[in-house]
Amino acid sequence: MPAAFYGTLKDDAQVSATDEAMASLAPGDLTGLAVLVVDDHYDTVEVLVEYLRSLGATVIGLRSAKAAMGYALTARFDAVLVDLRMPGEDGRWLLRELRSSNAPSAQAPVFAVSGERRDEPSQADGFAGYFLKPVNLDTLVAALSALPRRPRI
Repeated sequence: MPAAFYGTLKDDAQVSATDEAMASLAPGDLTGLAVLVVDDHYDTVEVLVEYLRSLGATVIGLRSAKAAMGYALTARFDAVLVDLRMPGEDGRWLLRELRSSNAPSAQAPVFAVSGERRDEPSQADGFAGYFLKPVNLDTLVAALSALPRRPRI
């Protein structure tokens, strides 16, 4: 399944002691990673939440971009997976709102997800990457495993 990742998430100068400790984890171990999953399809949310939790991630699943933005105003997470096609506010709206906010995770990597190949965002859109549904779980875990774990406040 097609997946695209844009740029690097951090450079060598930003490696911290936390990242070095996380590097010792087994491949696919998402322990310490907080992920927000946003999709209007219940089944997609449930599959991703359960799978990522089984690998040690802390995962919150929500079914609207508006609910996700409300959650983001007070929560800290390491990554967002968001559907680009949702009724009302969509994934692009969430990315814009998140980036323009003072939310604790305003700069967290946001990965776009869509069932339509034509929805693939460009690097200029600001997404950290793109997954075509059905999401290849191995590719998703590889992308998330590479992310730094942020300290919780």
